[in-house]
Amino acid sequence: MRNERISTVTTATGSAQRIVYPPNRRLQHIRFFSNLLDQCITLPGGFRIGIDPIIGLIPGIGDVLSAVLSLYLVYQAALLGLPKRILARMLGNVAIEGLVGTFPVLGDLFDAVWKANMRNLRLIEMHYAPANLGRSKGKILLWIFGVLAAFLAAYLTAVYLVLRGILSLFGIH
Repeated sequence: MRNERISTVTTATGSAQRIVYPPNRRLQHIRFFSNLLDQCITLPGGFRIGIDPIIGLIPGIGDVLSAVLSLYLVYQAALLGLPKRILARMLGNVAIEGLVGTFPVLGDLFDAVWKANMRNLRLIEMHYAPANLGRSKGKILLWIFGVLAAFLAAYLTAVYLVLRGILSLFGIH
């Protein structure tokens, strides 16, 4: 019964009526993809990881690729019509994982524990309502690119400040 949503509506006569919504293919896709990224592999001792921290091990592009895959799930959630404040929380989860994930090895361990995609799946399941109207793809992409631009600016500023601090330790200005 996890794939269908059930709502109760009170009619004009005061009687309650159950509405059973059919399973949503987009929601099923999000569940599958979140599981693949964050917990499809069971390690000895029962701890589960997905392919996200493994992808993050690829030097240079691993963390960027992981972030793009996670942002795809945020995009799919936006198409479901989730409120913007929930989408912002989801982007925050991805941003935290992306920023911490840039640190070699420790960032990948953090990715395995933080599981931004499973956190985002829980947000989706808590706030998804089948009766919500979806959003247009153009507006969603514009909004996501705006948030990405802000995230990239903050990230590059942080990298610049760290490099500047390191260089100043060696007397290089």
